[in-house]
Amino acid sequence: MQEWLINLVSPSNYMPHGHCYLWQTPLIWLHVVSDLLIAAAYYSIPIMLVYFVQKRQDVPFKAIFILFSLFILSCGTTHVLEVWTLWYPAYWLSGTTKAFTALVSLYTAIELYPLIPQALVLPSSTQLEHLNVELAHQIKERQIVELEVRHLNAELEERVEERTADLEHANLQLQIEIAERHQTELALIRSKQFSEQIAQFTPNILYIYDFNKQQTIYCNRFVSDILGYTPDEIKSPDKNILEEYIHPSDREALRQHLVRCSSLTPGNYLEIEYQIKDSRGNWHWFNARDTFFEQGNDGKPKQILGIASDITERKKAELELQEINHQFSERLIELEKRTQEMIRLGEMTDFLQACLTVAEAETALADLLRPLFLNSSGAVYVIKESRNLVEAVALWGDSVSSQAIFHPYECWALRRGSIHIGEKISPNLYCKHIHQDPIPEATLCLPMMAQGETLGLLYLNFENPQDVTPAKKRLAETVSKQIAISLANLKLRETLQNQSFRDSLTGLYNRRYLEATIIRELHQANRNTQSLSVMMMDIDYFKSFNDNWGHDAGDSILRAIGNFLQENVRQSDIPCRYGGEELVVIMPNTSIEHTKMRAEEIRQGIKQLKVYTEGKELASISVSIGISSFPFHGTTYEQLFRVADEALYRAKQNGRDCVFYLT
Repeated sequence: MQEWLINLVSPSNYMPHGHCYLWQTPLIWLHVVSDLLIAAAYYSIPIMLVYFVQKRQDVPFKAIFILFSLFILSCGTTHVLEVWTLWYPAYWLSGTTKAFTALVSLYTAIELYPLIPQALVLPSSTQLEHLNVELAHQIKERQIVELEVRHLNAELEERVEERTADLEHANLQLQIEIAERHQTELALIRSKQFSEQIAQFTPNILYIYDFNKQQTIYCNRFVSDILGYTPDEIKSPDKNILEEYIHPSDREALRQHLVRCSSLTPGNYLEIEYQIKDSRGNWHWFNARDTFFEQGNDGKPKQILGIASDITERKKAELELQEINHQFSERLIELEKRTQEMIRLGEMTDFLQACLTVAEAETALADLLRPLFLNSSGAVYVIKESRNLVEAVALWGDSVSSQAIFHPYECWALRRGSIHIGEKISPNLYCKHIHQDPIPEATLCLPMMAQGETLGLLYLNFENPQDVTPAKKRLAETVSKQIAISLANLKLRETLQNQSFRDSLTGLYNRRYLEATIIRELHQANRNTQSLSVMMMDIDYFKSFNDNWGHDAGDSILRAIGNFLQENVRQSDIPCRYGGEELVVIMPNTSIEHTKMRAEEIRQGIKQLKVYTEGKELASISVSIGISSFPFHGTTYEQLFRVADEALYRAKQNGRDCVFYLT
């Protein structure tokens, strides 16, 4: 079983995928980083889906969320296996994972299809609004019925008056009129009973308000069912309804509503929404419609008739919908911000990967980071090779409240190896490299670490502490990691390049680099009609140093002369180790006279070197130097080297420790 599992994970009968990329480190790491980032994104999405479902227990179709999470996890695993197969050809395992992903994705699609009609059936806010409109129409129809009842009562009263007049004027018909009046009275009683039943069984609060008494003189039983008050409590002259029952924020609006109602004419109504406190102290939302009921002697309404509908649940739904819309808008804005940050982060990563040197990347960092941290100032620091200084290589923003150069121990983040936040509420926790006058509102220090090594520091300071959000901290951490990885890769690239064309002992360019460079420099000198000189030198009696002091002494001499040449030649000059103890310096755009002078300075400078081995100072070191110049001594590098070598031979014949050139 173990052998089968090992063969599944790392079979030996296939070729690793890395062979397809010719084992090119940048290309392999491009795929590794990309696949791992995609896998990380895929693994994070199910976590967010599970968190969402846990927080929203009312969300339907939870099973589809689980299937979708399983599908995304499978997709992330396929990308992890893409990284694994670069070195281990586990193609059966990779294919099986992809097949499982295909099955899960297909099953998820099949399960999702029948859920679409169910999701569409869920009521929307528009449908709820239609229901409210229908309810309002029903209320209006009920009001029309009530008006019809009042008109019926009026007609009946007119008939009674007519019958009474007929009785007064016609005694002959008295018995008939009495009988008719009796029938009319019975009908009136029935009519009043009918009206009372309508009022008592209307599923809303029905009330009559008297302007003269400034109180409610009638209300039906539903005031008890809805609010818990008896009709007598509402009608009590000792109760100030406006002050005791109405919400403080609605009292002024209700006063103005009553003022407007005092000018109502028959057939018109006014509408208002307000909150009323029930007997348990809970607040209910009501929609009230008030209409003309009885006229006073002054021609103005004496009483108004009103119907109040409990709309508490509708209001709650509206408020919840508003809150959901607000949260959704905020999340959309935040998502857009995160998307833009990810785009800019990707652009920064792509640009850094395209850089050829660390210096080139450091030059671009300020412009790359400024759009990512718009509300802050900041800097990128790198740790010097000595590991005892931290120096700023990129600055952006109006004011960076940090020193340009400081010791690593002055930063808490570099000490701890993790993010450090500084705030004014805890001034003693600010890093020592931060300026105290004026002290910034908030700071972030993030160590840039890659491959187990701390390369530098990402520093941010904010004018508003509220800008230091968890999302901003996560972005800063991601940016610091990306910069660290990019700088580490560039340093590794430079190291590999140096190893390919630098001599490991002296630090000078090697012979391969020399032969490739001299051709380029000769073409440039010929194109620009410039001179070019070759300085070839040999360490005098080098063999005797090795014989008398050992090869370690010879190596010490070569290192000392290599360091001397790197420090004492021009930036345009090319110092190389030609072979053994022979050294060559290519000097572009240099005349033979200037070359003689520089060669003499170098000869004397080397003579002044003090070299120690095993604690003992070696004897004085000297070199013999031969010079050749383009185009005087030749037009090809073979000719120039041959002449320089011959001049070096003549210098040795003339007693060594001298400079010679052929005329």
